[in-house]
Amino acid sequence: MTGMHSISRRGFLKGVAAAAGAGLGPAILTRSAQAQTRTLQIWHTEASDISVKAVQKVCDRFEQMHPGAKANQQGIAWADLGPKLYTALAAGTPPDIAHLNCYHFRSFQKQGAIVPIDDVYRAIGLNDVVESVRDMTLFQGKRWGISHHVGAPALMIRKDIAEQAGFKVPDDISKPMFPTWKEQLEYLKAVSKPDKRQWGMSLPGTGYFLQEHLGRWVGSNGGTFYDEKWNPAFHKEPFIQTLEFVKALSDNKVVPPDWLSQSWLGMIVEFSTGITTMIDHGYGRIAGSIEKYAPDKASEEYFMPIWRPVGPSGKIPYTDMDAEIWVIFSKSKLRDLAKEWLKLFYTRDMYLNYVRQYPVHMPPILKSLRKDPEYQALPELKKWRNWVRMQEINIDRGLAIPVGVYYPATNIQIPFLAEVFDSGIIADEIVGFVQGRRKGKEAAQRITDRANDLIKKLGYPVPDPIRSEKKL
Repeated sequence: MTGMHSISRRGFLKGVAAAAGAGLGPAILTRSAQAQTRTLQIWHTEASDISVKAVQKVCDRFEQMHPGAKANQQGIAWADLGPKLYTALAAGTPPDIAHLNCYHFRSFQKQGAIVPIDDVYRAIGLNDVVESVRDMTLFQGKRWGISHHVGAPALMIRKDIAEQAGFKVPDDISKPMFPTWKEQLEYLKAVSKPDKRQWGMSLPGTGYFLQEHLGRWVGSNGGTFYDEKWNPAFHKEPFIQTLEFVKALSDNKVVPPDWLSQSWLGMIVEFSTGITTMIDHGYGRIAGSIEKYAPDKASEEYFMPIWRPVGPSGKIPYTDMDAEIWVIFSKSKLRDLAKEWLKLFYTRDMYLNYVRQYPVHMPPILKSLRKDPEYQALPELKKWRNWVRMQEINIDRGLAIPVGVYYPATNIQIPFLAEVFDSGIIADEIVGFVQGRRKGKEAAQRITDRANDLIKKLGYPVPDPIRSEKKL
């Protein structure tokens, strides 16, 4: 994965202005526009071969239905999506259609970079969209994006290793195996055996995914990244306690020694092969990794979801909601055609073919497809029924908050979430603390101070950035 990058709102606007005034003659622009007129550019975050093939099937069908039109697609890794989109927007060359991480939504909407897609919702059936994502991008009476699926990562455990160590894994997945982080840490100590290359838990050190873990843990510790007036809240006790939990995992050697350089893919391999006994990044696509690396153990007799514990200040466990949104960019000259592509994507056969690539990872957003006998008969849904059920429980109970938004879900309305998250500020200070270069309170305060500096540079009032929205 690439490193973290950022571009300010002011920088974004300057880049757009520069692109607009780059000195290209009208004739050149006209010929270029004509050459591109019927070609849709589509970027998405499902970059695996099987998902790319599923999206290509939509593109092929679209071209059959629209003679003279082309649909070019490109799969992009999650952590790379933001930087790539910022660069394209600054150059004035965004795709026609793209996935956005949910935390990008308001930043792009406020900049005027995306357009409403209410007519797409009407075409596929507004009331057929599950409530958890239907109104997620509803702002000023319009819907600006639509999720391609809705899932939630589970806390996964190697059930066989836990029971060999004398621990009981609850049959009822809504009952906690350990209620708090303290008990969880004691469990991880008990099952860690570095001399046998077995550690308690996988943990990523790379920025995007480290921040993702921290966000769900802060929510489970009664905290938030931003208060009700949109002020950064990183310096407050729930966040500091979460930093200390991360350091405790590292100091007690219950995570692999190279965890600070570990990526999400490395974590999946660790967990699938038994190097670690737990992963707090249990997205459903890991089922495929388990099938590949441990086919003789690919069942819930060995790999089981468990209820999340809470931190010392927490009462309710939260997880992420994985629900990237399709958007259409305002610079697209093919908006109507782009909407037709999205409508086709959600037709029964196209959408079923898409979600079946990773059935445990990609619960569909359409109620009608969830009830479809062919969908319900997918063998993976039966094989990993508790994994699927855990996602349903978290989403139905409102315990899953979009990645990068975190608790509370209303923070999706904050227009600078993307710039702060993608700046690398949070991950930078976490690593500094874990490595002993800063004290916990110092690192937390530095995140708040650096975030406030960035927010001011973006043109928002500090304190209480919510004041910028009073005219809306």
